[in-house]
Amino acid sequence: MARKGLGQIGGIFDQKQTHAPGITAPASFDEDFSAPARDRKAGARQRGEIDGKTRKETDQMSSTPLPFSPPGPGRAPAPSRVQLSPWGLNLLVAAYLLLALNGGLWSAIFRVFAKDPVALVAFGASVSVLLLLLMAFVTLPRLQRPALALMILTAAVAEHFRAAYGVLIDRDMIQNAMLTTTTESKHLFTLQFFRDIGLWGVLPAALIFVLPLKPVRLRSLIWRWPLGIALTTALLLGLLVSNYRSFAPAVRNHREMLAAFQPGAPLRAMARYGVLRFATADITAAPYGRDARPGPLLQAAQKPVLFVLFVGETARAQNFGLNGYGRDTTPELAKLDVVNFTDTSSCGTSTAVSVPCMFSDLGTEGYAQKRFLGRENLVDILAHAGLKVEWIDNNTGDQQVAKRLGPVTRVDATLDPAACAGGECTDAAFLPIIKARMETITENTVLVLHMIGSHGPAYYLRYPADQAVFKPDCRSSAFADCKAEEIVNAYDNSIRMTDHVLAETVRMMAAQDRVIPAMYFVSDHGESLGEKGLYLHAAPMFMAPDEQRKVPFVIWLSQAFQDAMQVPQACLAAQSGAAVSHDNLFHSVLGLLDIRTSVRKDALDLSHDCRKGGA
Repeated sequence: MARKGLGQIGGIFDQKQTHAPGITAPASFDEDFSAPARDRKAGARQRGEIDGKTRKETDQMSSTPLPFSPPGPGRAPAPSRVQLSPWGLNLLVAAYLLLALNGGLWSAIFRVFAKDPVALVAFGASVSVLLLLLMAFVTLPRLQRPALALMILTAAVAEHFRAAYGVLIDRDMIQNAMLTTTTESKHLFTLQFFRDIGLWGVLPAALIFVLPLKPVRLRSLIWRWPLGIALTTALLLGLLVSNYRSFAPAVRNHREMLAAFQPGAPLRAMARYGVLRFATADITAAPYGRDARPGPLLQAAQKPVLFVLFVGETARAQNFGLNGYGRDTTPELAKLDVVNFTDTSSCGTSTAVSVPCMFSDLGTEGYAQKRFLGRENLVDILAHAGLKVEWIDNNTGDQQVAKRLGPVTRVDATLDPAACAGGECTDAAFLPIIKARMETITENTVLVLHMIGSHGPAYYLRYPADQAVFKPDCRSSAFADCKAEEIVNAYDNSIRMTDHVLAETVRMMAAQDRVIPAMYFVSDHGESLGEKGLYLHAAPMFMAPDEQRKVPFVIWLSQAFQDAMQVPQACLAAQSGAAVSHDNLFHSVLGLLDIRTSVRKDALDLSHDCRKGGA
């Protein structure tokens, strides 16, 4: 009984200790009864500690939010270090872009608004808010950091080309980049390019992923994101409306300002190119000029006619010796009886625009790629008339001009190992092709030869080193490594190479009597060599200088061709000082070859008034 009572008393104390840890059993309790109680107490304490630790870890895990993720209900952990808000990161990146990667933009703004400091400040503020508005759209979880990094990289690449070459990135430039070949584009990726992009692009973009960001609760994000867009939009509209009178004429007359806005301009260009690709993805060319047929003069020709059409590359009229340039860059042509047109304008400032434009009848004002792809062009019409048409390319391809003719022949070392000994083929590789066609053709043939010409920045690769006349010549594709006169020397040497190829073609064709030959040469566009801080080409048409739009244009007709087609070359020479353009090519080639079709316009055919009877 005594033991039982003591056991009950011990059980009571055990319960009290379990539920009230501050109460302890008297020290006089018998060892047999107190030991089990102590064991139970220890077990309960251990279980409590484990459960408490588990609950604490669970609470800590649930209270630690992911970036841009709402924390657990009612929990907002104190940050252990300084953290940026999402909009704080936007402001930091915007400041970097505006101050470090928009030199061209600020230069244009200060020039245009030099006499109106209030408008200058307002325009600068407007551009800054516009940049913040772009960022507002991407201020979302898991999107903000990569989007801002892409903006920095895009701006760094665009600013590099602007600073190095004066080039602005528009849709046509993006199209050029997408259509160019590796051989051609690799010369733009210089050590300076990688240095600039690494220092001003990759490094700052990487830092975006290191900077800590404050977490944002989902319920806050739902209203903060649209509010941020709305407020920046309202601020931008307010600035534009209140300064419209100052901004409107400035933007209209100086489009180069916003064209230099990084990364806004190149991002817009990429978007426009994407829209263009989508719009032209499934276009089928409609029949055009299907009524084309050989005229009576061509039908009566006693021998096959060989019409060699050279599509030049990057040759500008200002450096063409026949046009009165101070250097003799065309000594071989000068000794031949050719017609040189001294005032010729290009359809565009890039290959991707000029080449398809000149082979269409849309004209400079009416050209658009979608319209060009929507119907057949000159080479199709020549084929409809029964002529054999070949496209042989030493450049970036046919730009979809010859897509319905079959495979385009690419120039390579197998055609002329000597012309390709420098690693890239010079246009001298065309000469054995022309010679072979003269010896083998049995039908009227048009040979379209797309030259590499004077394509930069590696002008020194367009001619053999031992044929450099103007020295020292720039032997690098990085213009920063060369003096201005060295760049011009290399370019002029490339023009001399074009002169040699054209002159040798004339000499070869004049020396035979198997075919009735003629030659037509026109460059696709010109080139800037440092004038007004511009280099290379592909400037937007609204700001393109004459150096990029005025091109050389030469015609040679053999006496046999003049007699057969009844087009005196002297009559063409009488027009050589008139203003002509790429718009004339479509109609003049048809006219010279006596191709009858309803789509030929006599007013644009340079041979029309020369042919006897005006046929």
